[in-house]
Amino acid sequence: GLEVVKVDLLHDSEAELVAAMSGCTYLAHVASPFPGGDVTDDEMRTALEGTAKVLRAAAAAGVKRVVLTSSVAAIGGSEDKAKGTASRPFTAEDWSPETMPSSYAVSKTRAEKAAWALAGRLGLEMTTIHPSFVNGPLLLPRSPTSTAMAKRILEGSMPAVPAIGMNVCGVQDVAEAHVKAVLDPSTAGQRLIVAAGNLLMTDLAVAIKEAHPGWPIKTARIPWVAMWLYSFFDKQAAGVLPMWKKESYYDVSAAEQLLGRPLQPPMEAALEMAASIIELGVASRPQGAGVGAVKEES
Repeated sequence: GLEVVKVDLLHDSEAELVAAMSGCTYLAHVASPFPGGDVTDDEMRTALEGTAKVLRAAAAAGVKRVVLTSSVAAIGGSEDKAKGTASRPFTAEDWSPETMPSSYAVSKTRAEKAAWALAGRLGLEMTTIHPSFVNGPLLLPRSPTSTAMAKRILEGSMPAVPAIGMNVCGVQDVAEAHVKAVLDPSTAGQRLIVAAGNLLMTDLAVAIKEAHPGWPIKTARIPWVAMWLYSFFDKQAAGVLPMWKKESYYDVSAAEQLLGRPLQPPMEAALEMAASIIELGVASRPQGAGVGAVKEES
């Protein structure tokens, strides 16, 4: 059977964490905040101190192998513009610098480096999983940061759509990679990248509009200058402005070999996210936004 034990990474003692892991052979440490803006001090402490506490407790509890959720943010932050291209993709050998504008990327990079060092000292086998922007169906009716893009498109909350680019992956690929890495001892010491491909928000808006008629979806494209001005009044807009038409490429061969198949196409995962937040009521259709009320835009 499944036993659910609630522990607090920062405030519970290591002894309580050891007790929670007692009898466990494997540990998947997936808890890490993915904020829409800057990482708070508490979130940074959770990423750094929380991860270290979990690893120490795992070693004390006799856990055999650990899988840690990191991020492509800990890999793809190089200032070398020739890296991360189709001809020179980021690989598991790449590390982001520890001083970057994105505090989230800093937290993931510092936490992972510290985790590898500590796992080595503790004699723990460890594998890290590096997802890109995770999309796909939700389990619960929540609004995590990952849903913001599809939710804004569906609700028509933006006057136009920015050409924001990001590398997207499917949540089911990420989950399966964790399970298979836990069970496959040959993955120990590996950094497995799950980053399926690039997607423009403008292209996604068009695809969602075709899939879900009757929602007030705007497909008109916002110019960069307008987006830049909008960023002064919208925190999320300011955070994604550097991603204007951005493309990032990663070597995902190790993850695909582990899964035994190609990663899910990014548009497919993104459309599954949109369908899921409609089904679960996460996105709200404004009153009067029926099929006949939607104005076509280009």
